[in-house]
Amino acid sequence: MTEISFYVGSNNTLRSRLLLACRIVEKARQHNLAVHIHTDSFSTTRQMDEILWTWNETSFIPHTSQITDDTEEAVTIASDYEPIKNCDYLINLSNQCPDFFSRFTKMAEIIDQSETILAAGRERYTFYKNRGYTLKYYKLP
Repeated sequence: MTEISFYVGSNNTLRSRLLLACRIVEKARQHNLAVHIHTDSFSTTRQMDEILWTWNETSFIPHTSQITDDTEEAVTIASDYEPIKNCDYLINLSNQCPDFFSRFTKMAEIIDQSETILAAGRERYTFYKNRGYTLKYYKLP
């Protein structure tokens, strides 16, 4: 069963959520986990792609948003792709519960302080809890 962690940041910007996603991706890759970042739109996918290139001057995380059946990258980003393989770690940056989340061993829900994001996060938390998923909650400074 998927282990789900909620990371709740203290800011209310998309950029802060994307930077938090970068930190989670880096940690997951240190453990050799394949990561899929699910976004809410093509625009957010592009922003996530760009920020992964520049967020840390001392590290590089190979990734792609151009996903095909032959994609070998361990980190993928998309709003309209349903992973079938490499389902280690899912990072959800959308306000919806991805239909395919249960394929993953672990999932991170990244929440900020904007009311829309908080409300959608609470709904997803209740959804997962009512279905018996193991939930962790981290309030970040």
